[in-house]
Amino acid sequence: MELRQLRYFVAVADAGSFSGAAAALGVIQPTVSQHIQRLESRLHTNLFERYPRGVRLTHAGQRFLRSARRIIYELDQATGQAGRIARAEAGALSIGFYVSLSTGPLRTALAAFRAEAPEVALELQEGSPPDLLAALREHRIDVALTVLEVASAEFATLHLWDEELAAVLPEDHPLATREAVSWSDLAEAPLVLRTWESGSVLYTFLAGRVAPDAYLEADQHFVSREALLSLVGLGFGATVIGESATGVAHSGVVFKPIAEPDAAVPVTAAWLKENDNPARGRFVAVVRDLSKPAGNRRLDR
Repeated sequence: MELRQLRYFVAVADAGSFSGAAAALGVIQPTVSQHIQRLESRLHTNLFERYPRGVRLTHAGQRFLRSARRIIYELDQATGQAGRIARAEAGALSIGFYVSLSTGPLRTALAAFRAEAPEVALELQEGSPPDLLAALREHRIDVALTVLEVASAEFATLHLWDEELAAVLPEDHPLATREAVSWSDLAEAPLVLRTWESGSVLYTFLAGRVAPDAYLEADQHFVSREALLSLVGLGFGATVIGESATGVAHSGVVFKPIAEPDAAVPVTAAWLKENDNPARGRFVAVVRDLSKPAGNRRLDR
């Protein structure tokens, strides 16, 4: 059974005649008659009662018409949906991220992507850099935005921007009155980090600058980024975060820029090379186009 036969059948039913259907379809009448005859032969029943001035649906034809309309509608919908997915105008996209959403390029890119592709369902998953790579391998996310160096050949990567780092201090800390702090300043301050950052790129980065000749001493807590800032506000110590996480005020803390030429970490998009989700490619392009180097912006908090 061909889709064309179903369309011709519906056209004849709507027009009430073979000639009327042929005119509506832009074909000659014998073509319509032949397709209807083949359809009836396949179904082993007459769908129309023929009269000199037109046709009328048989009982079987009336029942079949409802099914034919539904099949044509669902197929047209599926065809349109497939086309929109191929153009990244529909479908679903799962995004893993390590950087903050409170401000910065990722927040801007998410807003822009939703405006450009409102029919693409977004699912967001926050996690540590190692967890995000595991999620990529297990096909739980389509793309990850991370600070982890990705060297595996199974992944494609794209450098997006360099995330400036900021020091987070208790508001009553001696360094809190300064306009900016240095690595040597932070070397004298007790530090707190999240547990999963031990051994991460950020941990290695800090160790090489805060304690280049010694072991980086930092209390570790298995908490969220927001909870870590609360610990700083409670006086547990100072910490270092990406500037994108400074967009929301936290009680009892101040954010200070780090006045060093190397106070930034690269943010990279990573995805499995075998991932062919068109929405992933469109999203990465949006993030890439909106990403701008942090430059020498100054924190005002």
